[in-house]
Amino acid sequence: MRTVIVFFAGNEVGGAASHLRTWAEGLAEARTQYQYRFVSLGDGPLASALERTGGSLTKVTGGFRAVIDALAQIIRQERAWLLHSHGPRMNILAAYAAKRQQIPWTATIHSNPLYDFLGHPLKSFLFPKLHLWHLRQASGLFVVQPTLGDILPCKTILEVPNAIFLTPPARSRHEYRAFWHNQLRLPTSTRFMGVAARLDPVKNLDVLIQSVAKIPDPDVHLCIAGDGRERATLEALADRLGVRERVHFLGFLASVEEFYGALDVHVLPSKSEGAPTSVLEAGFYGAANVGSDIPALRRMLLDGEAGEMVPVGDVQALARAVHRLFRDDALRDHYVQVFREQVLPLYSRDRMIAAYERGYTVLEEDAVRTGKIVPLENRTEWLRE
Repeated sequence: MRTVIVFFAGNEVGGAASHLRTWAEGLAEARTQYQYRFVSLGDGPLASALERTGGSLTKVTGGFRAVIDALAQIIRQERAWLLHSHGPRMNILAAYAAKRQQIPWTATIHSNPLYDFLGHPLKSFLFPKLHLWHLRQASGLFVVQPTLGDILPCKTILEVPNAIFLTPPARSRHEYRAFWHNQLRLPTSTRFMGVAARLDPVKNLDVLIQSVAKIPDPDVHLCIAGDGRERATLEALADRLGVRERVHFLGFLASVEEFYGALDVHVLPSKSEGAPTSVLEAGFYGAANVGSDIPALRRMLLDGEAGEMVPVGDVQALARAVHRLFRDDALRDHYVQVFREQVLPLYSRDRMIAAYERGYTVLEEDAVRTGKIVPLENRTEWLRE
């Protein structure tokens, strides 16, 4: 069976982490035509989660050269035909390791590379250019939504859907709301809107906090799950706008069920997204979605049929959309129903696994045709020692 090396950062906690975790869990139960060896750079939440799936996982550590050496050694040991990386830094490292071993290399692009490292002037200028230059060397690239392919310097673009696999909630939405009422010491009349995201400029969470000040109902509170370098800035903004008592920073949450189960409305006002898992999770647990009018969210919310769409950065429009949903229970329930019936089935583990394996077949056929690898039946010693 042909082996694929999947390379990722062990401390990843964002959307790419959810993607990889769901994929690995599905592979543990599926019959596949490829064998997978997961390689983690360092330890962390994602590495631990993948260890629990029972699949093959190797951890590597060290500096730039040490990691490339370790990857090259694993490729030789596993006689792998393909290296598959996730994340800008991993992609750059993988490009060097694949070139050394003379094997095809691919990556999954989870977000717009031009928006990586926002908030760091030097990094945001340098690293996206460096990343895109290395992506030119890939044999093909997977994207979680088609428009990402428009900016990538690669001829072969392969779509793979994001996916979730969640169990039905253990408690009712009323019980989840009561849990957060108690945790935050709020009256039972309080209703929740919220978002789970890294606190990064690309998420436009400042716009979300500004919208709270425009919502006339004082019983509507905003819960923000996640952490990041923008936290102090966002907390200061909430103080300055006089809504600090209505904005709750919950930090990183290990379980999303209790969080999404308590929300009436989930809001993602981002400047750019790939195929955000948070929207899928929120809809699964019964929160109506509001998203900025960008390609990824337009697609996931069916052009407004499965949730509210608002212009990027428009505080007033965002406040009006959220306020409308809190006033109209029937509309909120309609969006949730449409999302569950028409959107969630498109983002299953089985569809993700099948898309990857179809993509690998395309890449392998191309590699055989161009002489980068030899056909399986003729393959003996084709890896560079």
